[in-house]
Amino acid sequence: MKSWLNPHYLQQSIIQKMKSSFLQNKPFPHLELHNFLQEEKAEKIKQALLQETFTVKQADLFQFSQTADLVCSNNKTIQQFRSFLCSEEFISYLQNIAGKKLKSNSLDISGTLYTDTDFLLPHDDQLEGRAIAYIYYLSTLKNGDGGTLNFYNTEKNMPTSIAKNLVPRQNTFIFFEVSKRSFHEVEEMLVKKQRVALSGWFHG
Repeated sequence: MKSWLNPHYLQQSIIQKMKSSFLQNKPFPHLELHNFLQEEKAEKIKQALLQETFTVKQADLFQFSQTADLVCSNNKTIQQFRSFLCSEEFISYLQNIAGKKLKSNSLDISGTLYTDTDFLLPHDDQLEGRAIAYIYYLSTLKNGDGGTLNFYNTEKNMPTSIAKNLVPRQNTFIFFEVSKRSFHEVEEMLVKKQRVALSGWFHG
């Protein structure tokens, strides 16, 4: 794990702060970790992902492009990153922060690509087995570009108003607890920039 993570996130004092912040963050438990991986790793992963095949996904609730589950990828860099995420060491690290029991070597991961007019409407990610959702950003946007990750306040397990906007930044890892309250969306992209990320779920 030391060969992947920014050393900052391996400090015991930082881990303790992350545990506290994860549980206290509103509107549901989450963390946003900037400069998550060592920088050279982030750039290699981005270049590898952009070599994958993206297919347009379109319905009333969403419009964006996505790869197949990358467990099937032939790219060595992608497979190494996936192996890192679902390793016993990283799963233990994540369990310690989130306080949730997770299965090792059990992970969904795919690439997503949003550009001008793409969007994903509010949803809670709840499907059997999903415990922690994650997004690892491989591009940077600015306020006004669209594409923000929005977390919602809820009432009676329905989304009511936006509580927080998170602007994508390259090499940022976001994860949150999947629950009846975990409503989130991807704001419509307003520019022709690319919003590139790897995302999926750790299973409980």
